[in-house]
Amino acid sequence: MSVQLYHHNLSPPARVVKIVAKQIGLNLEEKEIDVLAGAQMKPEFITINPFHCVPTLVDDGFALWESRSIITYLVDKFAPEHSLYPTDLQKRATINRWLYWDLGTFFLSLKAYYRPAITGKPVQPEAAEVFKKNASALDESLKSTKYVAGDELSVADISITVTVTLATAIGIDTSELKNIQKWLKQVETDLKPSTWQTLVIDPANGLADLLKSMASKNS
Repeated sequence: MSVQLYHHNLSPPARVVKIVAKQIGLNLEEKEIDVLAGAQMKPEFITINPFHCVPTLVDDGFALWESRSIITYLVDKFAPEHSLYPTDLQKRATINRWLYWDLGTFFLSLKAYYRPAITGKPVQPEAAEVFKKNASALDESLKSTKYVAGDELSVADISITVTVTLATAIGIDTSELKNIQKWLKQVETDLKPSTWQTLVIDPANGLADLLKSMASKNS
């Protein structure tokens, strides 16, 4: 039975899952959920995920949501021993720490900036400043490591890369943070060229265009 991924093409967390799947050579059966049209609230989807969010993974009847939980599950099941999520306890704990930081601090501050635009309200400049402060902390950490969690590319890099590149696409300038820029170039090199363009850059720009469109409709 195939592994199914319920997603939206512009969803940053869903893109993280798709990138990790590409990196470990896992083919997913992708099922688009039009969250802008409210498809996530349909009874058939709520039966799968009562929290009605994407991405949602279904593996042989086992449903899992929250992208950071999904990506670690995928590596553990389909690519055990992979360097993206090594079995060494301390390396794994460090990766987990960065994943939780991205979820609860970094990406959260980015969402606080752009999410009002989805409902036609202005973006929140003060949230952008919080995000940039968080980015500065990441930049400082990257002074001493090649990747966010050490010397090898991990699932944490992929998740945080999607956060940073989306911020750039929607107008938060972090170009002065040179360690982040160097790290981004390294991640781009590590990913397949088609993966970088189609799952990192193009959808980030697509979400930026959507937010601008929504803002203009409500101006």
